[in-house]
Amino acid sequence: MPTDKQNSSWLSVQFVITLIFSLLTIKLNLSHFGENTFGIWILLASIWGFGAIIDFGFNTTIVKYVAEFKNEFGKVNRLLSTSFYVFVANGLLILVLGSTVGYFAYFRNTAIISEESHAFYLRIFAILGLSFYLQYLSLFFKAVMEGLNNFILSSKMTILQNTLILAGTIIISITSQSLTFLSILYAVTYLIIISVYYFHFRFKIVSYSISIALFDFKEVKRIIGFSLSVQAMTVFNSVIDPIVKYMIGTYLDIKIVPAYEIARRFALAVSGLFFNAFKIVLPKASVLRSLPEIKKFISDDLIKFIKIGITYSGAAFGISAIAIVFIIKTAFGIADAVVIFMILALPESINNFGYSIYNFLLGQGKVRILVIIQLTNLIFVLIGLFAGFTLFHNLLGLLGYFISVLIGNVLMVLYLKSRYSVTMKEFLLRSKIYKLGLLLILLIGSMFIIQQNVFPVYMIFTLQSIISLLLFYNDLQEYYSIVKSDLIGYFKN
Repeated sequence: MPTDKQNSSWLSVQFVITLIFSLLTIKLNLSHFGENTFGIWILLASIWGFGAIIDFGFNTTIVKYVAEFKNEFGKVNRLLSTSFYVFVANGLLILVLGSTVGYFAYFRNTAIISEESHAFYLRIFAILGLSFYLQYLSLFFKAVMEGLNNFILSSKMTILQNTLILAGTIIISITSQSLTFLSILYAVTYLIIISVYYFHFRFKIVSYSISIALFDFKEVKRIIGFSLSVQAMTVFNSVIDPIVKYMIGTYLDIKIVPAYEIARRFALAVSGLFFNAFKIVLPKASVLRSLPEIKKFISDDLIKFIKIGITYSGAAFGISAIAIVFIIKTAFGIADAVVIFMILALPESINNFGYSIYNFLLGQGKVRILVIIQLTNLIFVLIGLFAGFTLFHNLLGLLGYFISVLIGNVLMVLYLKSRYSVTMKEFLLRSKIYKLGLLLILLIGSMFIIQQNVFPVYMIFTLQSIISLLLFYNDLQEYYSIVKSDLIGYFKN
């Protein structure tokens, strides 16, 4: 069984490679297809991207319950058999619903797709729907691997997926193929991924099996309360992306959609590196039972993960922001993407603080409070989007996301205090939350100075990097020493 360090290392490597490959893919597609055509493709793909998370919470449920009952083979086999056939049925249902929603949202909106190009983009949309279904089924097997704490395999599969897409995109660009071939590329890639996952499960995970005979309606009823709550909070969070893209395309300009997608990819990839490295919190929290061991985990592990998250935000969005902005401006040359990235850096910095708490509460089955948090998030984002796009036609409406994330994280901390009697003063001091506050003030200041267009962008980011380095220097030095010691020990062994 892989260790926590091995899992975290592979998850980190996976996300770095995914970031690089996905950015190269976007760059190639923008150069080949143009902002308008590729922008429409992104909009159509976003429908299926949202559909991929509608699993009625069974994905997260599989991770939690496989981790919790992995040695009780009969119970796990009933869970897996039930969940797999629910995945099959759900995928078909979402395929129908996604096609209907996509048609009325995009193909009836001439501001996005003209009537002359309906037939062409309908064909694209259908192929993307097929690739969605293959990807959707592969998520089942990925959840099984993560429930068994085998993040190494899921990381390798993600690397393979992005490698195939990048290689196919290069061929499409060189041979001047159409969007149809790009869509087919994604479908073929997901077919390969699900095939590899299936054969690994079939021949390597011999303790578990999937059979229609083991499908159990009682099993569905047993986990439905947990899984539906998980689904609700996932939907509330994931629906934000297609809504943002739809409103940008409708009220601003379809050409801004690629700028948002680029900035979003950078911001989420930066946070995703941390998220992936510490996905291990969910299975670790799922096995905690007694209050003393829960409180010990909070004191010893959770605070440590939170502190790392804050330091990571300082390094990624504070110190390294100048390098990220340089890549955005040099590689893509889209000014709006820089502004959007700075706006998105604010909520993502807070998310790095709260991600470990979120996974801890999820592992403990506290999904109701998480549903409330995600619903609050959605409401404030919608208010911000409405104000920014429909009233002022301004991208600063995305600040509503920052406010909602801030409120959500405060709610999670307060719940820790009330449910597990956490001492707030000790909790906040040990996690060094004051450094997160100073970082947010610095990022907000930089963002508004950039909006004034008085000083050169690189001058502002250079100053931001220097201040962030001074703020987080001691923490970075501490973690560097730990990593260095681990690497020396690894190579000696």
